Amino acid sequence: MDAIAAGALAYGANVFTVFALYPYRDFVKYFHFGSSLNQSAGDFCLGRYRGMLSNPSQPLFLAAPYGALFFGYVLGPGPFGGALLGGTLHGFMKTCVARTGRRMSMHGGRYKGRYDTVLDCIISGSKEFGVYSTFAGATAVSLISILWYGSTLAMLQRTYDRGYFFENFWTAFRAHAFMTFLTAPLRNVFRSSLSSGERSGGVRTATSFVRGEAAIFREAMGVGRHVLRSEGIPFFLNGVLRTTFKTSVPFGFSYALFKWMGGSIGYATSGGNHGHHIGRRSIGRF
Repeated sequence: MDAIAAGALAYGANVFTVFALYPYRDFVKYFHFGSSLNQSAGDFCLGRYRGMLSNPSQPLFLAAPYGALFFGYVLGPGPFGGALLGGTLHGFMKTCVARTGRRMSMHGGRYKGRYDTVLDCIISGSKEFGVYSTFAGATAVSLISILWYGSTLAMLQRTYDRGYFFENFWTAFRAHAFMTFLTAPLRNVFRSSLSSGERSGGVRTATSFVRGEAAIFREAMGVGRHVLRSEGIPFFLNGVLRTTFKTSVPFGFSYALFKWMGGSIGYATSGGNHGHHIGRRSIGRF
């Protein structure tokens, strides 16, 4: 399948997933054992859906990293190159989405206040803080995305697809959940260095961008050494179960929907024919 077509189908599948599972992701994100919702499940879901319907650009923007992931993976030379390129594009796009969300939330709440739209936020923010500031931290995020999402697609490419929606969901969920567990130490080490706000004075030159990215890696290495001595192994696996349900379920659903829509990342090949099918074409849907 053409990389553009794969990216477009993946993007469309994830737009639907973002909207459909938005209440679920919020519930998992804030869930604590022994606690209960202050409102009924119906009101909780309706409140989330109303907010998203009032801001239709939100799911369109949040789904962009997923489309970039599939576009890069199919475009890349082989599973390794695909994982590298797809993960890198996913990381940079995810950083842009997160940075834009923070900027819009800083001024009177998301989608209200200083910036009128997502596009206005990106353009105005780039002028105010520098174009490079939009992607501050993208190098570390891309490293995580390559190992987390890129490797997941490489695993899925080696699976035999019989075309069943729920089977594809279960396969993708397991692969992503496995990589969620393996990458948990890396994500936890980088979490504090990637959670900072705007850099003082913005990031206006390539040199400043590179220095900032290097500082993130140095801080992460320092955090890793410190917590290994003070907290031990439990720190590196902290939050892995919550992250699995928050991210692997939507990923599995999006991937199954992508396959149901006719999308393909190609099957494993013995040569360099990345993206070409050697198995039978999927006919069944559900």
